[in-house]
Amino acid sequence: MKKANKGTRLRNFFWMVLTEIMILGMGTTHLQAQPAVANCIVDVSKPGVLVAPICRGQQIEEFNHQFQGGLYAQLINNPSFEEIDLKLNSNATAYWSLIKSGTSGGNLYGQTSRETGMLNNQQFHCIKLEVTSVASGSVGMSNEGYWGMKLENKTKYRASFWAKKGSNFNGTLKVRLEGNDGTVYAQSADLKPTGNWQRFTCDLITKGISKVTGNNRFVVYASTTGDLYFDVVTLMPPTWKNRPNGLRPDLAEKLDALKFKFIQFPGGCTAESGSMDSCWNWKNSIGPLEKRAGSTRIRWDYKNDLYFGLDEHFQLCEDLGAEPVYTTSAGISENPTAPQWYALCPLDKMQPIIDDILDLIEYCNGPISSTWGAKRAENGHPKPYNLKYIEIGNEQWHARGSYNERYPMIYKAIKARYPEMKIMYNGDDGSSGDIHSHTYGNFVDFVDDHRYQKELSGLYNKYDSIDPACKKICVAEYASSIKGNGGDIIGNFGDAISDAIFMLGCEKNSARLWWTGYGNYGGLLDHSNFGPCIVWNDAVSSFVTPSYHMQKMLFTDNQGTRILPFTQNSANCFWSASVDTQSGKHDILLKVVNKSGTSETTDILLKGAGKIDPVGHFTLLKGSPNDENSLTNPTKIVPSSGTFVATSRFSYTFPANSINILRIGSVK
Repeated sequence: MKKANKGTRLRNFFWMVLTEIMILGMGTTHLQAQPAVANCIVDVSKPGVLVAPICRGQQIEEFNHQFQGGLYAQLINNPSFEEIDLKLNSNATAYWSLIKSGTSGGNLYGQTSRETGMLNNQQFHCIKLEVTSVASGSVGMSNEGYWGMKLENKTKYRASFWAKKGSNFNGTLKVRLEGNDGTVYAQSADLKPTGNWQRFTCDLITKGISKVTGNNRFVVYASTTGDLYFDVVTLMPPTWKNRPNGLRPDLAEKLDALKFKFIQFPGGCTAESGSMDSCWNWKNSIGPLEKRAGSTRIRWDYKNDLYFGLDEHFQLCEDLGAEPVYTTSAGISENPTAPQWYALCPLDKMQPIIDDILDLIEYCNGPISSTWGAKRAENGHPKPYNLKYIEIGNEQWHARGSYNERYPMIYKAIKARYPEMKIMYNGDDGSSGDIHSHTYGNFVDFVDDHRYQKELSGLYNKYDSIDPACKKICVAEYASSIKGNGGDIIGNFGDAISDAIFMLGCEKNSARLWWTGYGNYGGLLDHSNFGPCIVWNDAVSSFVTPSYHMQKMLFTDNQGTRILPFTQNSANCFWSASVDTQSGKHDILLKVVNKSGTSETTDILLKGAGKIDPVGHFTLLKGSPNDENSLTNPTKIVPSSGTFVATSRFSYTFPANSINILRIGSVK
């Protein structure tokens, strides 16, 4: 019995082995019988051009309270009392309130040089605190920040302000950080003003804060009756990298995480002007804060204080490791009240604008022996900023003929003195025409092409063919927005899908593209002018949109080194392929967007790939097209990651409404 059982086991083992061999053979035959053409064929053996820094640039501009109330950490709203805007019916006391108790009394007034001596000739308004009674306690003036003021416990805040007293005041001042209910979290020693302008500074260390909120205020109290005058008031919390005039940490960290290669400023529309009297004047944005007059042009319905000015912009570029790209005036600005919708600087009045641009370059790049290089050193930066790129004007297609008169004047003047400078020309408006037909003779190094549409996915093949005479293209501003471009348009996952498809089209055309940047970086919720943005904040917290995650996963964390040629015939998916050879790796990157509402399985062939690491890595962003992140649900749409089995030929299912990155290790 035992012998029989042993023999049976041997025979069964023999047939099992034979069956496995037959199955393997049948499987091999089956694979060999498959079609030679896969749904997607990537030729790994023929790497192409270097990957352009797609999604690695960003325009940053003072609108949407992107800096004032956003990136810039300073907490006081209307710090120089220059928030004068007849359209908004605001005045020098905007965002400041009188604080008093019981029968104590007083008033706040905006003051000009006609009423009192200004701090200096750069300041045109100050504020007067008139204390009429202190019967029930001190009277003061308060500021609640940018629609909220975040205070944290056991944290140092540096307050600074200029003050002087009237002849009828003989008391002291005290600075406090309070809850809006009057709870005191920090206070200064008594400060004694004189009849002359004097700067006061004090460090305020909070205590007793049990919950972080924005329901707080900054208050300067006066102990006795009389008149007091104040100007240039600031309150700085801890900043990113501890810069003395720096950025809000949570927002700066989100900016830094995208590892931008280019930062363009000061605009955008902020750079537009028809004269020196109406431009973003960089000379008003350097030196001590009290010497900064602010922007004379209220482009976005609020005053640009210019406290975060030219040097701070360049310092930010250095901190980010990004090349600065400066946008100048072209002597043209939007003017909706004019018959032609724009205002022009006459050609014979252009020289001051041109001279100002040349002064800017000298300030940025000149030796300390030069006039403006010495000024840069005086302002704390002896080493040149090494500015290499300038764009002349912004979105001047509405005045193309006038722009083409002024552009070469500026171009020639810059090149005559700084031949190494690279100049960017305004291209198409993204809605009609062909950017390549607008290039102006030989006076072009790069062309800037802005793209704002409800759906950018239709432009996946926009740059597949190009006029050989055209210079390299920079898409410095792009954004899909299904809901349009109004204020507080957050940006949903459908926008991110459309943005991603357009960006994949840009990446596969790296031979023709320079860099791209999302149109609107940041916005203060409920106080923005133009959306969508990729980062949103209130006074306390912040969140990022699906388009932010799309940029980071596809183009920051998985940049790639060289483009790989590919062919594909999938019905709903859009592709880009590259190889990443950084740090000695040889990883294949497949970036795929499925725009449809159904999943799609694709047969992928990596032609000439060599040995493949069987452990592939994926990152996935998916959701409903209408899904949005928010302050209350900041992680509704976030990437997920995992592994999959990779070979030189494999099938992969891309989920419905998804953005995907497949990273596959290989050995040449």
